[in-house]
Amino acid sequence: IYYFCHRSFGPRTSNKGHKCTKSGGSVKTGHVCPSNMKVHIDNKQINVQYYSTHLWHTKDIGKLRLFNEDRSKIAGKLSLGVPVNRILQDVRSSNVEMDSIKRIHLLEKKDIYNIKRDFNISYSTKKHQNDAISVDLWVKEMMKKGDESPILYYKQQGVNDNCVPCFTMNDFCLVIMTQFQSELLLKFGKDKVCLDGTHGLNGYNFQLYTVVVVDEYGNGYPVAFCFSNRSDTNVYSHFFRCIKNITGNINANIFMSDDEPAFYNAWNAVMGPAGKQLLCTWHVLRNWAKNLRKIHSNEKQNIVFKTLKALLYETDENNFVIELQKVLDDLLNDEDTADFGKYFKTTYSQRSEKWAYFNRKHVGINTNMYLEALHKSIKYCYLEGKSCKRLDLSINALMSLVRDKSFERIIKISKQKMSYK
Repeated sequence: IYYFCHRSFGPRTSNKGHKCTKSGGSVKTGHVCPSNMKVHIDNKQINVQYYSTHLWHTKDIGKLRLFNEDRSKIAGKLSLGVPVNRILQDVRSSNVEMDSIKRIHLLEKKDIYNIKRDFNISYSTKKHQNDAISVDLWVKEMMKKGDESPILYYKQQGVNDNCVPCFTMNDFCLVIMTQFQSELLLKFGKDKVCLDGTHGLNGYNFQLYTVVVVDEYGNGYPVAFCFSNRSDTNVYSHFFRCIKNITGNINANIFMSDDEPAFYNAWNAVMGPAGKQLLCTWHVLRNWAKNLRKIHSNEKQNIVFKTLKALLYETDENNFVIELQKVLDDLLNDEDTADFGKYFKTTYSQRSEKWAYFNRKHVGINTNMYLEALHKSIKYCYLEGKSCKRLDLSINALMSLVRDKSFERIIKISKQKMSYK
Protein backbone atom coordinates (compact mmCIF):
# COMPACT_ATOMS: atom_id res chain seq x y z
CA ILE A 1 0.00 0.00 0.00
CA TYR A 2 1.39 3.42 -1.01
CA TYR A 3 0.64 6.66 0.79
CA PHE A 4 1.71 9.95 -0.80
CA CYS A 5 1.85 13.48 0.51
CA HIS A 6 -1.61 15.02 0.05
CA ARG A 7 -0.01 17.96 -1.78
CA SER A 8 1.61 15.85 -4.48
CA PHE A 9 0.49 15.86 -8.14
CA GLY A 10 -1.94 18.28 -9.76
CA PRO A 11 -5.62 19.01 -9.14
CA ARG A 12 -8.17 16.58 -10.56
CA THR A 13 -10.18 17.77 -13.55
CA SER A 14 -13.51 16.54 -14.86
CA ASN A 15 -13.88 14.87 -18.24
CA LYS A 16 -16.53 17.47 -19.08
CA GLY A 17 -14.18 20.40 -18.65
CA HIS A 18 -11.86 22.15 -16.26
CA LYS A 19 -12.72 22.20 -12.59
CA CYS A 20 -13.43 25.65 -11.15
CA THR A 21 -10.36 26.98 -9.36
CA LYS A 22 -10.77 27.51 -5.63
CA SER A 23 -10.45 31.07 -4.38
CA GLY A 24 -7.65 30.00 -2.05
CA GLY A 25 -5.92 27.92 -4.69
CA SER A 26 -5.57 24.14 -4.85
CA VAL A 27 -3.69 22.20 -2.17
CA LYS A 28 -1.99 20.33 -5.01
CA THR A 29 1.41 21.73 -6.05
CA GLY A 30 1.66 20.14 -9.47
CA HIS A 31 4.85 18.36 -8.37
CA VAL A 32 5.61 15.06 -6.65
CA CYS A 33 6.62 15.53 -3.03
CA PRO A 34 9.17 12.83 -2.06
CA SER A 35 7.50 12.27 1.31
CA ASN A 36 5.63 8.95 1.22
CA MET A 37 4.96 5.69 3.02
CA LYS A 38 5.19 2.15 1.68
CA VAL A 39 3.30 -0.39 3.77
CA HIS A 40 3.80 -4.08 3.14
CA ILE A 41 1.50 -6.52 4.97
CA ASP A 42 2.69 -10.11 5.07
CA ASN A 43 0.60 -12.44 7.23
CA LYS A 44 0.99 -11.03 10.75
CA GLN A 45 3.98 -8.85 9.94
CA ILE A 46 3.76 -5.23 8.75
CA ASN A 47 6.77 -3.50 7.21
CA VAL A 48 6.72 0.28 6.75
CA GLN A 49 9.17 2.44 4.82
CA TYR A 50 8.71 6.13 5.60
CA TYR A 51 10.34 9.08 3.82
CA SER A 52 9.84 12.23 5.89
CA THR A 53 11.38 14.86 3.61
CA HIS A 54 8.89 17.28 2.03
CA LEU A 55 9.73 19.38 -1.04
CA TRP A 56 7.98 21.83 -3.39
CA HIS A 57 5.72 23.23 -0.68
CA THR A 58 5.76 24.82 2.75
CA LYS A 59 3.93 23.59 5.81
CA ASP A 60 0.86 25.84 5.49
CA ILE A 61 -1.65 25.13 8.24
CA GLY A 62 -4.49 26.20 5.97
CA LYS A 63 -3.61 23.43 3.49
CA LEU A 64 -3.69 20.64 6.07
CA ARG A 65 -6.60 18.24 6.46
CA LEU A 66 -8.50 17.83 9.68
CA PHE A 67 -7.16 14.98 11.79
CA ASN A 68 -9.37 11.87 11.94
CA GLU A 69 -9.59 12.22 15.71
CA ASP A 70 -11.01 15.75 15.40
CA ARG A 71 -13.39 14.69 12.64
CA SER A 72 -14.67 11.80 14.79
CA LYS A 73 -15.30 14.11 17.77
CA ILE A 74 -17.24 16.54 15.61
CA ALA A 75 -19.21 13.67 14.05
CA GLY A 76 -20.13 12.47 17.52
CA LYS A 77 -21.48 15.90 18.45
CA LEU A 78 -23.43 16.12 15.22
CA SER A 79 -25.01 12.71 15.77
CA LEU A 80 -26.17 13.93 19.21
CA GLY A 81 -27.91 16.88 17.57
CA VAL A 82 -25.47 19.63 18.55
CA PRO A 83 -26.04 22.59 16.17
CA VAL A 84 -23.32 23.58 13.73
CA ASN A 85 -23.02 27.08 15.20
CA ARG A 86 -22.54 25.63 18.71
CA ILE A 87 -19.70 23.39 17.47
CA LEU A 88 -17.99 26.39 15.89
CA GLN A 89 -18.52 28.41 19.06
CA ASP A 90 -16.95 25.71 21.23
CA VAL A 91 -13.87 25.49 18.99
CA ARG A 92 -13.38 29.24 18.73
CA SER A 93 -14.03 30.03 22.39
CA SER A 94 -10.91 28.16 23.49
CA ASN A 95 -7.95 30.38 24.38
CA VAL A 96 -5.55 30.08 21.47
CA GLU A 97 -2.37 32.04 20.89
CA MET A 98 -1.10 32.80 17.41
CA ASP A 99 1.91 30.49 17.73
CA SER A 100 -0.25 27.53 18.87
CA ILE A 101 -2.98 27.55 16.19
CA LYS A 102 -3.85 24.10 14.87
CA ARG A 103 -5.93 22.98 11.93
CA ILE A 104 -8.99 22.45 14.14
CA HIS A 105 -8.98 26.18 15.00
CA LEU A 106 -9.53 26.99 11.31
CA LEU A 107 -12.76 25.00 11.30
CA GLU A 108 -15.49 26.36 9.00
CA LYS A 109 -19.11 25.42 8.33
CA LYS A 110 -18.02 23.81 5.07
CA ASP A 111 -15.75 21.44 7.02
CA ILE A 112 -18.63 20.44 9.30
CA TYR A 113 -20.96 19.83 6.34
CA ASN A 114 -18.26 17.66 4.75
CA ILE A 115 -18.06 15.64 7.97
CA LYS A 116 -21.84 15.26 7.93
CA ARG A 117 -21.62 13.93 4.40
CA ASP A 118 -18.68 11.58 5.03
CA PHE A 119 -20.16 10.11 8.24
CA ASN A 120 -23.65 9.96 6.69
CA ILE A 121 -25.20 12.08 9.43
CA SER A 122 -28.59 13.45 8.35
CA TYR A 123 -32.14 13.96 9.56
CA SER A 124 -34.37 10.92 9.98
CA THR A 125 -36.60 11.57 6.95
CA LYS A 126 -33.71 11.80 4.49
CA LYS A 127 -33.53 8.41 2.82
CA HIS A 128 -31.85 9.37 -0.46
CA GLN A 129 -29.91 12.21 -2.07
CA ASN A 130 -32.75 12.65 -4.56
CA ASP A 131 -35.53 14.47 -2.72
CA ALA A 132 -38.44 12.80 -4.57
CA ILE A 133 -37.01 9.32 -3.98
CA SER A 134 -36.28 10.22 -0.34
CA VAL A 135 -39.88 11.31 0.32
CA ASP A 136 -41.22 8.22 -1.44
CA LEU A 137 -39.01 5.90 0.64
CA TRP A 138 -39.99 7.66 3.90
CA VAL A 139 -43.70 7.43 3.08
CA LYS A 140 -43.44 3.73 2.28
CA GLU A 141 -41.54 3.16 5.51
CA MET A 142 -44.27 4.96 7.48
CA MET A 143 -47.03 3.02 5.70
CA LYS A 144 -45.53 -0.24 6.98
CA LYS A 145 -46.58 0.80 10.49
CA GLY A 146 -50.18 -0.07 9.65
CA ASP A 147 -52.69 1.54 12.00
CA GLU A 148 -49.93 3.63 13.57
CA SER A 149 -48.91 5.14 10.23
CA PRO A 150 -49.16 8.97 10.08
CA ILE A 151 -49.75 8.86 6.30
CA LEU A 152 -53.43 9.36 5.45
CA TYR A 153 -52.90 9.86 1.72
CA TYR A 154 -49.98 10.02 -0.70
CA LYS A 155 -49.89 10.76 -4.40
CA GLN A 156 -46.58 11.46 -6.07
CA GLN A 157 -46.16 13.33 -9.31
CA GLY A 158 -46.10 11.26 -12.48
CA VAL A 159 -48.60 8.71 -11.13
CA ASN A 160 -52.35 8.60 -11.70
CA ASP A 161 -54.78 7.88 -8.87
CA ASN A 162 -58.05 6.59 -10.31
CA CYS A 163 -59.66 6.65 -6.85
CA VAL A 164 -59.30 10.44 -6.69
CA PRO A 165 -60.24 11.78 -10.13
CA CYS A 166 -59.67 15.43 -9.18
CA PHE A 167 -55.91 14.85 -9.28
CA THR A 168 -54.00 14.84 -12.57
CA MET A 169 -50.76 13.01 -13.25
CA ASN A 170 -48.68 16.11 -12.44
CA ASP A 171 -50.35 16.77 -9.08
CA PHE A 172 -48.77 16.05 -5.71
CA CYS A 173 -50.55 15.48 -2.41
CA LEU A 174 -49.35 14.24 0.96
CA VAL A 175 -51.64 14.21 4.03
CA ILE A 176 -50.09 13.59 7.45
CA MET A 177 -51.81 13.06 10.80
CA THR A 178 -50.41 11.05 13.72
CA GLN A 179 -52.46 9.18 16.33
CA PHE A 180 -51.73 11.91 18.86
CA GLN A 181 -53.01 14.54 16.44
CA SER A 182 -56.20 12.63 15.70
CA GLU A 183 -56.91 12.32 19.44
CA LEU A 184 -56.51 16.08 19.90
CA LEU A 185 -58.81 16.79 16.95
CA LEU A 186 -61.49 14.51 18.39
CA LYS A 187 -61.19 16.14 21.80
CA PHE A 188 -60.99 19.84 20.85
CA GLY A 189 -62.27 19.99 17.25
CA LYS A 190 -65.82 20.66 18.41
CA ASP A 191 -64.76 24.07 19.74
CA LYS A 192 -62.37 25.96 17.45
CA VAL A 193 -60.81 24.84 14.16
CA CYS A 194 -58.31 27.06 12.35
CA LEU A 195 -56.99 26.50 8.83
CA ASP A 196 -54.35 28.32 6.83
CA GLY A 197 -51.69 27.71 4.23
CA THR A 198 -48.07 28.78 3.94
CA HIS A 199 -45.35 28.58 1.30
CA GLY A 200 -41.56 28.60 1.24
CA LEU A 201 -41.07 25.15 2.79
CA ASN A 202 -39.74 23.48 -0.37
CA GLY A 203 -38.36 24.33 -3.78
CA TYR A 204 -41.34 23.00 -5.75
CA ASN A 205 -43.99 25.58 -4.82
CA PHE A 206 -45.93 22.98 -2.80
CA GLN A 207 -48.17 24.70 -0.27
CA LEU A 208 -48.45 23.45 3.30
CA TYR A 209 -52.00 23.50 4.72
CA THR A 210 -52.35 23.08 8.47
CA VAL A 211 -55.39 22.41 10.66
CA VAL A 212 -55.02 23.69 14.24
CA VAL A 213 -57.20 23.27 17.34
CA VAL A 214 -57.02 25.08 20.70
CA ASP A 215 -56.83 23.04 23.90
CA GLU A 216 -58.18 23.79 27.38
CA TYR A 217 -54.97 25.64 28.27
CA GLY A 218 -55.30 28.07 25.35
CA ASN A 219 -52.50 26.44 23.39
CA GLY A 220 -52.71 25.85 19.64
CA TYR A 221 -51.86 22.38 18.32
CA PRO A 222 -51.47 21.28 14.70
CA VAL A 223 -53.67 18.24 14.10
CA ALA A 224 -53.20 17.62 10.34
CA PHE A 225 -50.87 18.64 7.51
CA CYS A 226 -51.29 18.60 3.75
CA PHE A 227 -48.63 19.30 1.12
CA SER A 228 -49.96 19.94 -2.39
CA ASN A 229 -49.20 21.89 -5.53
CA ARG A 230 -52.92 22.65 -5.82
CA SER A 231 -54.95 25.26 -3.93
CA ASP A 232 -58.64 24.77 -4.69
CA THR A 233 -61.82 23.36 -3.18
CA ASN A 234 -61.22 19.85 -4.57
CA VAL A 235 -57.88 19.52 -2.80
CA TYR A 236 -59.21 20.91 0.48
CA SER A 237 -62.24 18.59 0.28
CA HIS A 238 -59.97 15.59 -0.23
CA PHE A 239 -57.81 16.74 2.70
CA PHE A 240 -60.86 16.90 4.99
CA ARG A 241 -62.22 13.56 3.73
CA CYS A 242 -58.93 11.91 4.66
CA ILE A 243 -59.29 13.35 8.16
CA LYS A 244 -62.96 12.33 8.38
CA ASN A 245 -62.07 8.72 7.52
CA ILE A 246 -59.99 8.61 10.72
CA THR A 247 -61.87 10.83 13.17
CA GLY A 248 -65.41 10.79 11.84
CA ASN A 249 -67.43 13.98 11.45
CA ILE A 250 -66.12 17.05 13.28
CA ASN A 251 -68.89 19.54 14.14
CA ALA A 252 -66.86 22.68 14.85
CA ASN A 253 -68.44 25.54 16.74
CA ILE A 254 -66.01 28.05 15.19
CA PHE A 255 -64.16 27.75 11.89
CA MET A 256 -61.52 30.41 11.21
CA SER A 257 -59.49 30.85 8.04
CA ASP A 258 -58.20 33.60 5.81
CA ASP A 259 -60.44 35.31 3.27
CA GLU A 260 -60.48 32.40 0.83
CA PRO A 261 -63.99 30.92 0.40
CA ALA A 262 -62.62 27.57 -0.81
CA PHE A 263 -61.48 26.64 2.74
CA TYR A 264 -64.90 26.91 4.34
CA ASN A 265 -66.76 25.62 1.26
CA ALA A 266 -64.70 22.42 1.40
CA TRP A 267 -65.18 22.07 5.19
CA ASN A 268 -68.91 22.65 4.86
CA ALA A 269 -69.20 20.04 2.08
CA VAL A 270 -67.30 17.36 4.03
CA MET A 271 -67.86 18.06 7.74
CA GLY A 272 -71.03 20.14 7.61
CA PRO A 273 -71.60 23.79 8.56
CA ALA A 274 -69.76 25.28 11.52
CA GLY A 275 -71.57 27.23 14.23
CA LYS A 276 -69.70 30.37 13.17
CA GLN A 277 -67.44 31.04 10.23
CA LEU A 278 -64.95 33.76 11.11
CA LEU A 279 -62.34 35.46 8.99
CA CYS A 280 -58.91 36.18 10.39
CA THR A 281 -58.78 39.88 11.33
CA TRP A 282 -55.18 40.22 10.18
CA HIS A 283 -56.03 38.92 6.69
CA VAL A 284 -59.10 41.19 6.45
CA LEU A 285 -57.08 44.28 7.36
CA ARG A 286 -54.36 43.28 4.91
CA ASN A 287 -56.91 42.95 2.07
CA TRP A 288 -58.38 46.36 2.90
CA ALA A 289 -54.94 47.97 2.95
CA LYS A 290 -54.07 46.37 -0.40
CA ASN A 291 -57.27 47.58 -2.09
CA LEU A 292 -57.00 51.09 -0.65
CA ARG A 293 -54.76 51.77 -3.66
CA LYS A 294 -58.00 52.37 -5.54
CA ILE A 295 -58.06 55.68 -3.64
CA HIS A 296 -55.43 58.01 -5.13
CA SER A 297 -55.26 60.44 -2.20
CA ASN A 298 -52.95 59.24 0.58
CA GLU A 299 -54.78 61.38 3.12
CA LYS A 300 -58.13 59.82 2.25
CA GLN A 301 -56.56 56.34 2.30
CA ASN A 302 -55.51 56.88 5.93
CA ILE A 303 -58.91 58.27 6.92
CA VAL A 304 -60.81 55.39 5.27
CA PHE A 305 -58.56 52.76 6.82
CA LYS A 306 -58.94 54.22 10.33
CA THR A 307 -62.72 54.42 9.82
CA LEU A 308 -62.95 50.80 8.70
CA LYS A 309 -60.82 49.63 11.64
CA ALA A 310 -63.12 51.46 14.07
CA LEU A 311 -66.08 49.82 12.33
CA LEU A 312 -64.47 46.38 12.58
CA TYR A 313 -63.83 46.75 16.34
CA GLU A 314 -67.40 47.87 17.10
CA THR A 315 -68.90 45.33 19.52
CA ASP A 316 -72.49 46.62 19.60
CA GLU A 317 -74.50 45.17 16.70
CA ASN A 318 -77.03 48.03 16.48
CA ASN A 319 -74.30 50.68 16.40
CA PHE A 320 -72.42 48.59 13.84
CA VAL A 321 -75.40 48.47 11.44
CA ILE A 322 -75.84 52.25 11.65
CA GLU A 323 -72.12 52.98 11.20
CA LEU A 324 -71.81 50.50 8.32
CA GLN A 325 -74.52 52.23 6.31
CA LYS A 326 -72.95 55.61 7.02
CA VAL A 327 -69.52 54.40 5.88
CA LEU A 328 -70.98 52.96 2.67
CA ASP A 329 -72.80 56.21 1.88
CA ASP A 330 -69.66 58.27 2.47
CA LEU A 331 -67.53 56.00 0.30
CA LEU A 332 -69.97 55.78 -2.63
CA ASN A 333 -70.82 59.49 -2.66
CA ASP A 334 -67.20 60.59 -2.95
CA GLU A 335 -65.67 60.34 -6.43
CA ASP A 336 -62.22 59.60 -4.99
CA THR A 337 -63.45 56.69 -2.87
CA ALA A 338 -66.30 55.38 -5.05
CA ASP A 339 -64.24 52.54 -6.59
CA PHE A 340 -63.14 51.31 -3.17
CA GLY A 341 -66.70 51.76 -1.91
CA LYS A 342 -68.01 49.42 -4.61
CA TYR A 343 -65.34 46.86 -3.71
CA PHE A 344 -66.15 47.07 0.00
CA LYS A 345 -69.91 46.85 -0.59
CA THR A 346 -69.77 43.74 -2.80
CA THR A 347 -66.95 41.95 -0.94
CA TYR A 348 -67.46 42.70 2.77
CA SER A 349 -70.61 44.64 3.65
CA GLN A 350 -72.93 41.71 2.87
CA ARG A 351 -71.07 39.28 5.14
CA SER A 352 -70.15 41.47 8.09
CA GLU A 353 -70.93 38.69 10.58
CA LYS A 354 -67.73 36.95 9.44
CA TRP A 355 -65.33 39.81 10.20
CA ALA A 356 -67.04 42.23 12.61
CA TYR A 357 -66.23 42.00 16.31
CA PHE A 358 -69.87 42.16 17.44
CA ASN A 359 -70.21 38.55 16.24
CA ARG A 360 -67.18 37.21 18.09
CA LYS A 361 -67.71 38.40 21.64
CA HIS A 362 -66.58 35.83 24.25
CA VAL A 363 -65.27 33.62 21.43
CA GLY A 364 -61.65 33.96 22.52
CA ILE A 365 -60.15 34.17 19.04
CA ASN A 366 -59.77 37.10 16.64
CA THR A 367 -56.88 36.17 14.37
CA ASN A 368 -55.18 33.02 13.17
CA MET A 369 -52.46 33.80 15.72
CA TYR A 370 -52.02 30.11 16.52
CA LEU A 371 -51.28 29.25 12.89
CA GLU A 372 -49.13 32.31 12.26
CA ALA A 373 -47.02 31.47 15.31
CA LEU A 374 -46.88 27.83 14.26
CA HIS A 375 -45.66 28.54 10.72
CA LYS A 376 -43.14 31.04 12.08
CA SER A 377 -41.85 28.40 14.49
CA ILE A 378 -41.43 25.88 11.66
CA LYS A 379 -39.50 28.31 9.46
CA TYR A 380 -37.33 30.05 12.05
CA CYS A 381 -36.87 27.46 14.82
CA TYR A 382 -36.96 24.05 13.19
CA LEU A 383 -35.51 25.20 9.84
CA GLU A 384 -33.30 27.84 11.50
CA GLY A 385 -34.55 30.59 9.19
CA LYS A 386 -32.80 29.05 6.19
CA SER A 387 -34.31 28.67 2.75
CA CYS A 388 -35.63 25.12 2.56
CA LYS A 389 -35.46 23.44 -0.84
CA ARG A 390 -35.97 19.80 0.15
CA LEU A 391 -39.42 18.46 0.95
CA ASP A 392 -38.07 15.70 3.20
CA LEU A 393 -36.41 18.36 5.36
CA SER A 394 -39.76 20.17 5.77
CA ILE A 395 -41.43 16.87 6.68
CA ASN A 396 -38.72 16.27 9.28
CA ALA A 397 -39.43 19.72 10.75
CA LEU A 398 -43.16 18.94 10.95
CA MET A 399 -42.63 15.59 12.64
CA SER A 400 -40.22 17.19 15.13
CA LEU A 401 -42.80 19.90 15.81
CA VAL A 402 -45.53 17.33 16.50
CA ARG A 403 -43.19 15.44 18.84
CA ASP A 404 -42.29 18.60 20.78
CA LYS A 405 -45.92 19.72 20.94
CA SER A 406 -46.90 16.36 22.45
CA PHE A 407 -44.32 16.82 25.21
CA GLU A 408 -45.46 20.43 25.75
CA ARG A 409 -48.96 19.16 26.37
CA ILE A 410 -47.74 16.51 28.80
CA ILE A 411 -45.83 19.22 30.69
CA LYS A 412 -48.87 21.53 30.79
CA ILE A 413 -51.11 18.74 32.08
CA SER A 414 -48.57 17.75 34.72
CA LYS A 415 -47.86 21.32 35.89
CA GLN A 416 -51.28 22.85 35.10
CA LYS A 417 -49.62 25.69 33.18
CA MET A 418 -51.88 28.09 31.30
CA SER A 419 -50.86 29.73 28.03
CA TYR A 420 -50.76 33.54 28.06
CA LYS A 421 -50.95 34.00 24.29
